[in-house]
Amino acid sequence: MKREIEGLQEDIVQGLCGAGYTRAGSYTKPLVTSIGKVRIRVQRMRVACKESIETFSPILDALDIKKKVYANDVRMKCSDLASVTSYGKASEQFEKMTGIHVPKRTIHAFVQQIAPILKEENRKHVQSKELEHAVADGTKTHSIYKTKNEVNVIIGSSNGEKVLLAASVNREWKDVGMEVNGILNNCDALVRDADRSIATNVADKTEHQLDLVHAVKETMIKLWSENMPKDERDTVSRKMSGILFTLVSSVRKHLDDGDIDAMKKRIEYTLEELKDLSKELKRNDYVRASEFIRKNARLMVTFAKLATESIRIPYTSNVIERLMGEVARRCKHIWAHWSTKGLENMLQILLVKYCSPRFYEQFYKAYIAGMYN
Repeated sequence: MKREIEGLQEDIVQGLCGAGYTRAGSYTKPLVTSIGKVRIRVQRMRVACKESIETFSPILDALDIKKKVYANDVRMKCSDLASVTSYGKASEQFEKMTGIHVPKRTIHAFVQQIAPILKEENRKHVQSKELEHAVADGTKTHSIYKTKNEVNVIIGSSNGEKVLLAASVNREWKDVGMEVNGILNNCDALVRDADRSIATNVADKTEHQLDLVHAVKETMIKLWSENMPKDERDTVSRKMSGILFTLVSSVRKHLDDGDIDAMKKRIEYTLEELKDLSKELKRNDYVRASEFIRKNARLMVTFAKLATESIRIPYTSNVIERLMGEVARRCKHIWAHWSTKGLENMLQILLVKYCSPRFYEQFYKAYIAGMYN
């Protein structure tokens, strides 16, 4: 490697010498790559400008290693490892694979450098897509602060491919919405839970589908807060689930047989059943649960209404729940306490890799080749 680099350098230097540049001494520079450490002799070059004489090292510019000890392949590979395991274990694994020790703090620095570049490239990638629907959800992680980190994530679907639209830490849904509503308001629907902050701030000009599982859970929470006994809550849960998932089965059936009129009738019947359940709960003084069902009933049947227009969207947010499982595996260990910036940068690598593996692989190779520096 040393001979190859210095041979390339000599070719560049000879070309410059023929164009009026002169040699200006040399020095030794260490360079760490994934196949070993080398110390190369770096040739300086001098060029006279109008008011001064400038010196530079052409091989450092050619290889994009100016002020770098670690080559791009080391940086990218270590950051990739850190997206699935702790920084300490990433350091250990990289050393086992290559025989090269990279301190965990150095790997942390690599992630902070690479993630903003990946975020910008992913933004461009997303803008080239036509979204069918999107899914939003939030979670919490341990923090270096007194309160837990609030993680808000939105992913989209384009021709069956998942794309990461937003992964923010400790920012309100209002701010997240301002960032992504331009693209979200052009998709068919947003699937979400019952969080009112999402409802009022994200995709405010498109249809919303309330996750059916979350709809039932939220109703049970409200009934619990209103002191309904557990056996009665279980009865209501079965009844509400039966109403909603009978609609799911009906939509599937009529999508197959093409009977759109029957599907529309089932939607209206479902809304009537939800209305009756709301009234029943209100009669029994479970006002909060009753109001939740009354106000959100139409959001529970959006998927069916769109199906009558040959538009298919999910009726649950399972896809993002699985993604949140990836976040939990990497970021929710009790010993992991994250800063806002540190967690947000980690999420960029973790979630882009999960959502868009082909795009991530392209970025991975392009970064190693020096295209983003």
